Amino acid sequence: MAPRYQVPAVKRAFEIIELLATREPGASISEIRWELQLPLSSVAAIVYGIARRALDRTDLAAQCHSLLEQLVRKSNLTGHLAVLRGTESMYVDRIQSDGFVQFQSYIGMRWPVHTSAVGKALLTFQPKTELKRLLKGMTLRRVTPHTITSKRHLERQLDEIRRRGYSWELNEGEIGVGCVAAPVFDDRHQVVAAVSLTGTAHQITRAKIPPLGSLVKRFAQQMSLRLGFTH
Repeated sequence: MAPRYQVPAVKRAFEIIELLATREPGASISEIRWELQLPLSSVAAIVYGIARRALDRTDLAAQCHSLLEQLVRKSNLTGHLAVLRGTESMYVDRIQSDGFVQFQSYIGMRWPVHTSAVGKALLTFQPKTELKRLLKGMTLRRVTPHTITSKRHLERQLDEIRRRGYSWELNEGEIGVGCVAAPVFDDRHQVVAAVSLTGTAHQITRAKIPPLGSLVKRFAQQMSLRLGFTH
């Protein structure tokens, strides 16, 4: 087997993260530099980059949280806010409904984009060149008997999602679970997140997808306005 090649900057970032994980009080940039014998400029750039991404996610969730609460109260379904990480969606906020059914989702949880409504929303509204790149590198792994495993089928569904302005999935990521989502845009008109409602297959049926889609889309638009989006 050929040796695996790691991009130097990525390798250094992992080394820094691993070091910080072992230091409960943390470490200064100078300490990291001497411990790992790395250039000071490289350590500073990587640490500031990690911090900036963490703050971006925190700020995004904070700005959208109250609207997510309202959406959950209005629908009595579980709400999530997710961002794109490679070819996976990752939850950055979550609000459980007061209903009898409780889902074991959590902040930081990831799903392959082709199996989740938030993933499809994040994928659909990428710039054309980025969407093409992502689709080319994706493997559509079957998670349930209902998972989309054909790229042609997925692309057709993405076209429909683009027309409707919201996405959906039924039993594709987990049997007995459905989800409806819509994209959230920032001040540069770029999709930065997706907001969703999750429920059982009885709570989210095919007939309920259009009204739930309209509801989620309306709240996604309000979140976008909070992030500086203008029509």
